[in-house]
Amino acid sequence: MLRAMMIASWERLAAGMLTIAVASVVGSTQRSGDSRDASVLPKSSGLLTQGRDGQLRFASGARISHEAGMLDKLGSLVVGLGYRAPAFNSAALCLVRLTPRGVLDPGFGNNGSVTTPLLPLENHDSATVTALLEDASGRAIVVGWRTKSSGLDASVPVIVAARYTSAGALDPSFGERGVVTTRIDQAYATQAYAAALDGDGRLLVVGYNGGVKSKRPGAFDEWPIRVIVLRYTASGVVDASFGAGGIASHVLVPAGPNGDAGREFLLYDTGHRKTAGLILDRQGRAVVAAAGDAGPIVLMRFTRDGVLDSTFGSAGTVHTPIGKRAGVSALFWDVDGRLLAAGTSDDSGVLARYSADGALDATFGDGGIRRTPIGEDMRVSAALQEADGHLLMVASGNNSVQLARFDRNGKPDQSVGSNGVISTTVDKIVGTAAGLAIDEKGTPVVTVVSPNGMFILRYNRGGPVDKSFQAVPNAHP
Repeated sequence: MLRAMMIASWERLAAGMLTIAVASVVGSTQRSGDSRDASVLPKSSGLLTQGRDGQLRFASGARISHEAGMLDKLGSLVVGLGYRAPAFNSAALCLVRLTPRGVLDPGFGNNGSVTTPLLPLENHDSATVTALLEDASGRAIVVGWRTKSSGLDASVPVIVAARYTSAGALDPSFGERGVVTTRIDQAYATQAYAAALDGDGRLLVVGYNGGVKSKRPGAFDEWPIRVIVLRYTASGVVDASFGAGGIASHVLVPAGPNGDAGREFLLYDTGHRKTAGLILDRQGRAVVAAAGDAGPIVLMRFTRDGVLDSTFGSAGTVHTPIGKRAGVSALFWDVDGRLLAAGTSDDSGVLARYSADGALDATFGDGGIRRTPIGEDMRVSAALQEADGHLLMVASGNNSVQLARFDRNGKPDQSVGSNGVISTTVDKIVGTAAGLAIDEKGTPVVTVVSPNGMFILRYNRGGPVDKSFQAVPNAHP
């Protein structure tokens, strides 16, 4: 009966309530082993968040020129799609809300969108937002990183987090007037790629860190790549009781003779392959996914105190070789409490399944891994399990969006698209980060951003039954 209901829902266009926003790449509060009830499954993934009210929210990075009045309205519910873009006047965040019919809501901001400049103005920096969460009070927390010039440092990447009230105003009780900026140990790069909230409402952020100024002018020491996990208090202060002074870390790639590999990965990720994953288990432990450019995928688990958990995998880590240009963008628990990791390797989308304690599940896909060709310069950025057990995965890039569907054991659903994949060509270049949601009718909805606008696609089993483009001033992938 449930399967029949899901098939029927795929075959009709949903008319449910929609509003838009951004989502954590892996910022789910879903916990492992909660129950076998499909109602515990998350309803959104990637750069799309479905709130408790059933609405969808979305946003992006922005490029702006400062104009009088630009600061009159501060945005809400932010997500970011921008990677390092050419210099512009000021880095900003662009926020969007849609009506139930999927058009820009004229009652929100300026005709449906709000632009939030990052201070100081005239900064000529860039911003990338990678996660958006909703806390128990309905406040939105957005996490990402920005480049910031300070003193002798030029374009130093630092973590940025902001919290907004349910009405969309910056929450002055969080950080400094609603915004927190974090740099670790004067390292050259500190970037956030995933976030989650624990049971006490504390924010956890996962990303990459590395690069230390050399004593020799104009030079840098060797560059290791470290995975970092930070925890903040409810007021936006780094929680000193977690890890070492609020930060847990693990060396992913040791420093090389010249530090070239680490520097290239941290600063010049031109293929937009750098991602990370974070999800909490039933005990509140942080399960993290990370990978250097050459792989392998490394899963690790940290205790609630920020210590690598030696009971997970081998001394706290699990290594899964999947090829080069590897990365995980989404972690989620299935209805049976198993861990699913979705990401990209070479020109393939990858789904892998593990036990809750990190053992690769050989009954899934081909020896625990399912690969799906997605094309050059595309990236998987969102994945979900449907109520009937099927798995959805989204990839985007160039001028294409792909939605893949598998059964619960990783076999392509031949009733959908071509070999289980629906490929949609759009008439603009789109970002390599997308959002996926399952609306109240059970219909998959995908959003992806292109310069100055966003595509919204709703699907039935044959493909998108509704594909619309909404122009959004200043937005940029």
